[in-house]
Amino acid sequence: MNKFPKILITFLCCFVIVTVKSQDRNSHEIGFITGAASFTTDYGARNNFSSNVGGNIGMGIGAIYYLNFSDYRYGWDQRTNYFSEHFRVRAELSYMSANLDHFGKWIDIIDNNTGELSLGAQQLRAMHGKTTLINFGAQLEFHIVDIVDFGSRRIPDLKWSPYASAGFMVDYYDPDLKIDEPYDIFPKWAVEGATNMKSNFTGSLTFGVGTRYKLGEYSDILIESRWQYFFSNFVDGLNARDDSANKFNDWLLWVHVGYVYYLN
Repeated sequence: MNKFPKILITFLCCFVIVTVKSQDRNSHEIGFITGAASFTTDYGARNNFSSNVGGNIGMGIGAIYYLNFSDYRYGWDQRTNYFSEHFRVRAELSYMSANLDHFGKWIDIIDNNTGELSLGAQQLRAMHGKTTLINFGAQLEFHIVDIVDFGSRRIPDLKWSPYASAGFMVDYYDPDLKIDEPYDIFPKWAVEGATNMKSNFTGSLTFGVGTRYKLGEYSDILIESRWQYFFSNFVDGLNARDDSANKFNDWLLWVHVGYVYYLN
């Protein structure tokens, strides 16, 4: 956490410098996004579909702002450079939440003596988690199609604008854990330091792919899939450090759609 403020300050300074230098010929857009987020955390077994894709899913919403480095609406005939015509910055404030449960083979282990579910399996089934996230940050998008050509609407047949993105987020997370009676927490999280249900801040890296589709003269819709990897393994409140299976921090995959409106 000590390095975190330095990373944030550096990121914000770079954003401000780019914004100031492009004030004479930029354009702006606003919009919103919403979709489903699949959380991959300490809940569930690795490589299990329900754990990683089908089970621990929550919803997310967000507000977005775009800074374009060219005036594509009114200055489309004044060409600039490759960077200005293929890259844009997107700032985002988003919220998401998900309920978390254990899935996979470990919740189905049978006790050979009783022929019923083992104590460990019952303890895992009795654990119910939840995490809430607020993300703030920005990403740099690379568009294959010329942003000026697409945004100016001067080419009627140009309907799609696919892109790839990478960015950095500041994340506030608030985990929670409830255990059904009469069970105790599963042993590997019963040791000191393996659980932490306090809310906190961390950072994350994002990588995504998506596309815009021309909706109207001043608006687009977007479809995007984005991977977000956190710098903390306590986003879900669990971190069994002594477990050899605990190799990665928490991460999520967010598939969402959105609406973008051109301000100028």
